[in-house]
Amino acid sequence: MRVNQNKSKISQKGALAPLTFTKKVFLFILFILLFSEGSLFSQNKINLNKATLEELKSLPGIGEVTAKNIIEYRDKIGGFKNLEELKKVKGIGEKKFEVLKNYLTLDDPQGNTSDNKNLSEDLDLKKEKRTIYFYYDERGVLHYTQFPEMVPPKYRKSLKPVK
Repeated sequence: MRVNQNKSKISQKGALAPLTFTKKVFLFILFILLFSEGSLFSQNKINLNKATLEELKSLPGIGEVTAKNIIEYRDKIGGFKNLEELKKVKGIGEKKFEVLKNYLTLDDPQGNTSDNKNLSEDLDLKKEKRTIYFYYDERGVLHYTQFPEMVPPKYRKSLKPVK
């Protein structure tokens, strides 16, 4: 009877074993394939005048309430004319705006691009992809992010871009 108890302890320990190097490499390659250029999961900048609640919530530091505040403000003023107007939304301060402006683009309410770039430059911007970074925490767990600003400060020095 004691032998059965010991075997169950061994099988429980085996199930909780950390990922092997081979499994980590496999997961890393899978991650790269999923988020590589042309993938359905790769992300471009979000158009602030057309963004849905879910798209806004995907931004760093934006929750349900702030996303709703952005949409309400956008509807009230008839659309953002420049990104700086985002600071007028309740819940968006200077620090949060500095982080968000890297992930947002803006078309005026009629759908015209607000910057004075020619068509070829505009097409190049649409191809822009966010850099993916990785770091290990104190337990050796590998983390990936496209939002380096949101990484805990103690890990920011160890962030490395995925090649």
